[in-house]
Amino acid sequence: MDLYRKYFSERDFERIELFLLINRSFEISRVLYPGSYVHISPSFIFQNVVYVDSDKKAIKFFKTDLPIKLVEEKKAYKENPVIRFHPMDYFQDIPEKKESFDLLISQYAGFVSQACKNYLRTGGILLANNSHGDASMASLDGDFDPAGVITGSPQQPKLIVENLEDFFTPKREVDLTREMIEKRKRGIAYKKRAQNFVFRRVS
Repeated sequence: MDLYRKYFSERDFERIELFLLINRSFEISRVLYPGSYVHISPSFIFQNVVYVDSDKKAIKFFKTDLPIKLVEEKKAYKENPVIRFHPMDYFQDIPEKKESFDLLISQYAGFVSQACKNYLRTGGILLANNSHGDASMASLDGDFDPAGVITGSPQQPKLIVENLEDFFTPKREVDLTREMIEKRKRGIAYKKRAQNFVFRRVS
């Protein structure tokens, strides 16, 4: 509980409004969250979430009944929550059915889009920020199409789905390649700034 409070609730970093917005805007049933650490708040909004992380503290956290207690207190749905946790590196073969998830969450955890896109159904949604470069990487991946960006404050996020070009155009002229992003391990600056980027898997 102390870990969750320290990194998320006390820092006002639960991102509940973000997940509410995604849930209202797209058809989401099953969610995969690789590199989740102890960020359990997606389960406040989505009834069925699978978490993946190799961190020892995260493994310890998910072995307790704290996650389910937190979710039961804060969930926005009537059904019983379905929470699963895989204690492993998400670049390994996750024991979940391929193409069975509607939403793939990538937040401050590296290139989730590349390691886990096969678990996302065609037409499913990738929610990625660009802190570690994953939104930039997804923008170069032909399996994804831009579907929107999230702007505004964390408390009042807004989904923009039209006129997205400047959100995906580098601020400075640069030869943007997968190799460049892999080497940098962080995103590049675009002409317009977004909190998060939304992609749809097309193939």
